Amino acid sequence: MKAVYENHYLTDRDVANYARHSFAKLADNFTEEQNNSLIRFLARGMQSGDWETLIAGMQHRDTKTSAHELAVYLRSIPEHWIPFGHPHITLRMEAPVPIRTQCFKHKIGFVESEESRRYISSTPKLYVPEIFRAKPEGSIKQGSAQKHPDSDMFRSIYVETAKNALAVYENMIACGVCPEQARFILPQGCEVNWVWTGSLYAFANFYNQRSDSHAQKEIQDLAEHVNQIIAPLYPVSWAALTQGVY
Repeated sequence: MKAVYENHYLTDRDVANYARHSFAKLADNFTEEQNNSLIRFLARGMQSGDWETLIAGMQHRDTKTSAHELAVYLRSIPEHWIPFGHPHITLRMEAPVPIRTQCFKHKIGFVESEESRRYISSTPKLYVPEIFRAKPEGSIKQGSAQKHPDSDMFRSIYVETAKNALAVYENMIACGVCPEQARFILPQGCEVNWVWTGSLYAFANFYNQRSDSHAQKEIQDLAEHVNQIIAPLYPVSWAALTQGVY
């Protein structure tokens, strides 16, 4: 399971450049710090002085009502996202089927080209978790808890069962069964490969959602791979969009 850099288009400077286009101005006419300050403004949705005032005012909100009002206000702050929609990044992705499905839920700002086992008959790679986690107590929305006490046993069973399924798949292909039907036997743990292109803003939204502690651990790991690739490409924009570095 991994993300690999393919290519990217534009830089932090271009984010500032396209933001200034409304005023028929160019980033070249401003200092680097002025352009970086503009990027941070775009991400936070307000002037730096207003942001500092907001932070200071948070210290005095000690009632449930005022806290609710603040939460509603924060959600209503407009992001000036369009300048972050111009830069695009292309990655080569590899993940097991359910994780790929979670990635594909992020539609706006993304396109993907996925390998199809309707046309190929090579044996896919199997994703093997380091541990199997227990079901959490209470709400299943939390996904999973700590290591299951029988993790090692279930891991062995998983590997053996999946390898048996892969062997049947290979035999079906060898006996002339069409790949588009033989693939039905493949386990969910098989790795899928796809090329993923998205805007800087779209990838930031993906990372913010999938790096959250409530996301599945496996996609948290994949989101971190994406973070490690994109952060150096757009250091100012990425930090503002994903870390709140204003």
